[in-house]
Amino acid sequence: MLTVKDPHETWRTDLLNSVALRCAGPGLTTTFEDLPSRWRAAPVRTLRCAAADGSWAVLVTVVRGYRQQPGDSLVGNEFGRDPHTGYDLDSPGDLVYELQVTEDDGSDEHDLLAFRLFGDPQAAGAEVLRWAGRKAAYSVSPSVEPAETRQRRDRRQFDNRQAGAASPQVRIGVVSDEAAADLDALDRSALCWHFPRGNTGAYLRSAVVALAGYGEQRPHLRGRWLTARVEGEELVVGVDELIPANQRHRWDSARWLWDRRQATTPVGLRWQVDRVEQAAPAVAAVRRGALPEALTTAGVETDPELDSLLAGVPYRLSDAELTPTWVANLYRGLADLAPWRLDAAYRGWRDGRQALGLPVRDPVVLFGLGGVGAARKPKLALDHTGDAPLLCLIHTGSSAVLPYAHWTVPTDLGVRLYGWQPALPYPQ
Repeated sequence: MLTVKDPHETWRTDLLNSVALRCAGPGLTTTFEDLPSRWRAAPVRTLRCAAADGSWAVLVTVVRGYRQQPGDSLVGNEFGRDPHTGYDLDSPGDLVYELQVTEDDGSDEHDLLAFRLFGDPQAAGAEVLRWAGRKAAYSVSPSVEPAETRQRRDRRQFDNRQAGAASPQVRIGVVSDEAAADLDALDRSALCWHFPRGNTGAYLRSAVVALAGYGEQRPHLRGRWLTARVEGEELVVGVDELIPANQRHRWDSARWLWDRRQATTPVGLRWQVDRVEQAAPAVAAVRRGALPEALTTAGVETDPELDSLLAGVPYRLSDAELTPTWVANLYRGLADLAPWRLDAAYRGWRDGRQALGLPVRDPVVLFGLGGVGAARKPKLALDHTGDAPLLCLIHTGSSAVLPYAHWTVPTDLGVRLYGWQPALPYPQ
């Protein structure tokens, strides 16, 4: 059986050799392949430059094209070509270099990132080099806050926590009868001590802490919640309508932070370690920016996309320019991570949904990475393999999050790691 070949194979190969030589200087590997054509029975001789793992490829061939009039092109191409006759080099027109960039996005058909036509091989080769070097161009070294800066901020917050607990300024706002028992059990000093703080040490004015829910609670539906928020220099406790799944500061499953009825909750349930020193190595690794080490030691798995970002390297060509933003936000968002708590955090979230008869299919979001205006945004999420917790990158339009209190270093544990003694009873 005869093999169908490109009738212009020799001609195209000679023309593409100039592009191959342009790419050989930086050490890129290129190969010649005969790719099937959508419009012709015969294949088309093509020069391929691809990633070693096959995640992306730049394909260059030669076609007949024509110069476009200004304003005719929507993609910035100086040339155009007929998709039916352009691959026939015996047809009229200029010899131009067609370049396509594709990326494996996990679907059956690779995603087309770019399509350009160039009038000479040097310009085409330069474009190949630009795409091939795109990941390196946007790679960054993760930035970590200096330990001295971190400790000074933590000390400011600690001093303000101590002062707030010593003289708790808490006002009861508009509440309902259903909140009476919780109000009677409210530990004002504990609430002031644990309430989220900003860089100056003062209360984080944007924070709304959801303390307890009332009525039939569904995670994604508004319901009545006892809340604490900042007004002036004091905290105001009242009842608000909230969507519980969207609350970053949700303490209904960590009531020891504000409820004297749970003040004796064992330390193992609060911190997921029995002694302060057990948390020290993981916290130290996170704070010096050794996140992969901290996660591996805690038995936390990561997906390939997160592995790339933790190393400061783009995972996909299509998102490469977002890498500096994503890496900065990733390390900032994980600055207070308690990796040993992720297993219990996921199981608690899963069990809570299952108790309500809700499905547990998708991971639960920790925080977003920013940089994208689309409805579906990149976010760091927590999943579980069945054997270990798994951190992964997802794209979602949901605002639901796993509350900070379940996966970050507990504040009272964090200050004890410095050797400071909070004005709170030591948990047993």
